[in-house]
Amino acid sequence: MCDICTEARQKKGRYARNGPSVFFSGIDLLLDTPEDVAHSLEREDIHRVSHLLYSHWHPDHTMGRRVLEQLNLNLRKRTKTITDVWLPSWVREDFRKMPGLEDHFQFFEKMGIVRIHEFAEDEAIKLGNTTVKAFRMAQPGLASYLVQQGGKRVVLALDEIKDWDPGSELMRPDVLVLETGWFEQDKQGEQIIPTDHWIRKSEASFEETLELVQKINPRLAIATHIEELNGRSYADYLELEKRFKKYRLRFAYDGFRVSL
Repeated sequence: MCDICTEARQKKGRYARNGPSVFFSGIDLLLDTPEDVAHSLEREDIHRVSHLLYSHWHPDHTMGRRVLEQLNLNLRKRTKTITDVWLPSWVREDFRKMPGLEDHFQFFEKMGIVRIHEFAEDEAIKLGNTTVKAFRMAQPGLASYLVQQGGKRVVLALDEIKDWDPGSELMRPDVLVLETGWFEQDKQGEQIIPTDHWIRKSEASFEETLELVQKINPRLAIATHIEELNGRSYADYLELEKRFKKYRLRFAYDGFRVSL
């Protein structure tokens, strides 16, 4: 039995977490569509997504893409809205390789509910009064983002930060959002991931996440992509925030909000 899952079912709220995604109000920009993103958007009373970015093709970041139909197609009222989907060239390349992804978005485009835009690594795209730039990461097919508006800077690296070496342009942002990483031990001191497991070579540990936070030096760091595997609940992460206060680190929960 999963104690963390049982506690989440009982207490709900901040103890239960949907998949990782980020929404910027004002410009209605969404980053990634995990499987339960429709529930997340409904909970937060978000009914318009003007722009959509993807960090990479993995199912836990793309499988909720049908939310675009729910957001943009209203057959009863005979109305449609359109979401502009922005894909860095190397992310788009993976979309073309992986079964269903490219086909699904082309189908949405034929339905008239999305417009697909591909852009290059050094290209800054303008979304209203906001500028977005994508950067390659160490892991193939991954994109991190710099979002700038009104002198404020947000860096996003939601997943796969193993061996990531962010350049000078991403240093000292107002907010850094990145994955939490795996923990060596659970609260009882038991080893979580076997010594010879492949995750250790391909996924960042929590210690590696802390090293990145220290290197990038944001005003606020937000750790997301929090897994049941870690064996920690919302209350446990609050304790970790106190322990690692010098990193200006917060752990995300569903509905976590930041004002800039």
